[in-house]
Amino acid sequence: MHTVIVVYSRSGRSLRIAERLAERTRSRLCQIDCPRYRGPLGWLRGWRDARRGVLPAIDVVPEIGAADLLILGGPVWAGRFAPPLRSLMAEARRLPPVAGVFVTRNRIGSSLPLEADLEALAAVGPMPGTEVPLLTLPRRALEGGGGERAIARFAERLAPLLGRRKGPVLFPAIAA
Repeated sequence: MHTVIVVYSRSGRSLRIAERLAERTRSRLCQIDCPRYRGPLGWLRGWRDARRGVLPAIDVVPEIGAADLLILGGPVWAGRFAPPLRSLMAEARRLPPVAGVFVTRNRIGSSLPLEADLEALAAVGPMPGTEVPLLTLPRRALEGGGGERAIARFAERLAPLLGRRKGPVLFPAIAA
């Protein structure tokens, strides 16, 4: 089964989690590029767009290509998925099913604004109508390389959907 992790990361925190998760799940990694949020005013535009629900133009590099499942990741801005991630989610019906979502945030707060997006993903997920697994990592959990246990638990939760075994596959010796 081919799984692709698609991540948007402006600061690099979400990208570091995506890289760790890609190692654990043996998935390919793609990044969302959003020119609108580059430069010194990018942070301000991003926050304003998150508050207003603006969906910016994005590119996925490299292209997602052939994939059976997706894992999406990125930051939470102003209590919602970052606009570049929401732009990709808006195309969920044209994408492979989403097996899981991970987010980074400055602090833990209400996930209520995220629920509508997660419900829309669940409708077109690998098991329609079932909840899409969500991993939320606050900034303080990531400082100093933290969050490894949470990432490992998330990968284990996704393992049945990804068709991966939890341990190494051992082949019996073939008699000559």
